[in-house]
Amino acid sequence: MSQYQYYEFMAVDGPISDEGLEYARSCSSRAQVSRVRWQNVYHFGDLHGSVDTLLKYYDAHFYIANWGTVRLGLVLPQGCLAPETIEPYLHGGERYEDTLTVKQVGQRTVLWWERNEEGGWWEKGGEGIIDQLIGIREELMRGDYRSLFLGWLADFDPDEWRDPKDSGVLVPPIPAGLDALSPALLALIEHFPVDPDALAVAAGQSRATALDRIPIAKVLEGFPLSEMRALLARVAEGDGSRVMAELNRLTYPRANTPAGPPMSCTDFAARTVEVRQARCKREALAAAEKRNRDAEARQRHLASVLQRADTIWAGLDALMDQKIASAYDQAAAQLQELRDAYAQAGADDKFQLMLAAFRERYARRPAMIRRVANL
Repeated sequence: MSQYQYYEFMAVDGPISDEGLEYARSCSSRAQVSRVRWQNVYHFGDLHGSVDTLLKYYDAHFYIANWGTVRLGLVLPQGCLAPETIEPYLHGGERYEDTLTVKQVGQRTVLWWERNEEGGWWEKGGEGIIDQLIGIREELMRGDYRSLFLGWLADFDPDEWRDPKDSGVLVPPIPAGLDALSPALLALIEHFPVDPDALAVAAGQSRATALDRIPIAKVLEGFPLSEMRALLARVAEGDGSRVMAELNRLTYPRANTPAGPPMSCTDFAARTVEVRQARCKREALAAAEKRNRDAEARQRHLASVLQRADTIWAGLDALMDQKIASAYDQAAAQLQELRDAYAQAGADDKFQLMLAAFRERYARRPAMIRRVANL
């Protein structure tokens, strides 16, 4: 049986080394391999190499399989994200059980988001998805931890937090800006879904979206002369794009989490259930109102059909004269409308008399008679 597995690796901070390129090429003879990207689709077989080893060279990895597994791995340079920053967002389970996990690969920290859909899930291929998600890495490197919270939230089930004995377990720090997710974060929750009501509760606790960026000239004013010279040397040596990325990160103010007492998971769950119930009530009310509007519109439509009944009956003969399937379908649809219009007016008997005459007139058109057999 054919399968689908898609692997992609991306280098963000610069092209991979000769050693890395040699290893990347050894993992597959059919993959598209370059110093900045590795891509391959497997319908049979699997990767002949190590994901962990490839992530010693590349900075990001995306994987999707037709049996329901989706993975995103983002590599952060050493010291970029302190362990104590990540720790509150980890559930402490094993990899492939929790959505968000962390792993050290050499001197690099790899953050993993993973989804394993029971029973299989697959709607489309993986091509292009890593480009939608890669912005999360830059957000993390400039101190935006919303992706960490969303990874934690993907495993949060409010119905599992009803026991008061669990009130000592706290929700991790809720980052600012959950009310306005970036395109990369929207792509993240598309592939690693979260409870929308829990996200609404968290967004309500989250501080307002983004602080104004700091002008880059002001950032540079705080640099000592020796550091400025070092940056210029790096630019002269061809590292200008990475220098600009580092400077741009410094223009984003660090988004500290809101002050105030932390919320327990049981309280967070209770709020989520309240929001869910209110949403369901609103949706039920809106659905009922729509049904009423649709019913009223249908009644008005059928009343207009009845007013035009004589014209519609007369037009059926012209349709039958065409002797083609599409005309028969159109005639059958008009007869169904007439049936409903007569029924609304309490004149079913009149409709059946006229339908009987129609059937008699076209008794030798079996294709048409089959279409109106149940009227």
